[in-house]
Amino acid sequence: MKGIVKIITIVLFAGISLTSCNNGETLQEYYVANQENSDFILVDVPTSLISQDTKALDEEQKRVLKTVRKINIMAYPMKEDTGASFETEVAKVSTILASDDYEELMKVNSEMGNMKLYFRGEEDAIDEVIVFASQDEKGFVLARLLGNDMNIADMANLAKTIQAGDIDVSQFDGVMDVFNQQ
Repeated sequence: MKGIVKIITIVLFAGISLTSCNNGETLQEYYVANQENSDFILVDVPTSLISQDTKALDEEQKRVLKTVRKINIMAYPMKEDTGASFETEVAKVSTILASDDYEELMKVNSEMGNMKLYFRGEEDAIDEVIVFASQDEKGFVLARLLGNDMNIADMANLAKTIQAGDIDVSQFDGVMDVFNQQ
């Protein structure tokens, strides 16, 4: 009888272990897999390079900037020879972002394109913010903000700071041109 209980316990443990594994590709793995792919434009920027002159920022803006460790941007510009693979790449990213690890925060569909905003972590302690914007004629941009204990309100304030020009984002020139091409 003890032998049967041991076998059942081992089978249950093995079954639980196998079903808890995530066999899908992660966003980090997707970035790494396409690092050398010439169809993509990748920019990794530590936040220490975003604003060399933090004197222009108030204490709250400095605190928010310190919660962001790194920004990864991947762009897939539409070219004559990439049209067929564009749908495949969008599907891959969508599948990764549809996993349980990411929570969709916002979705915008317009004639200018589609944008989805995701986050991972708790609402008041976000570890990662993802922006996925695509337009069939121009391509897509996938941006990741990696940090510690970020929150939505702080990210909105940081966006306002960037729009006001208080933070130098010139490192991203060229990547955002994906959506300015005709």
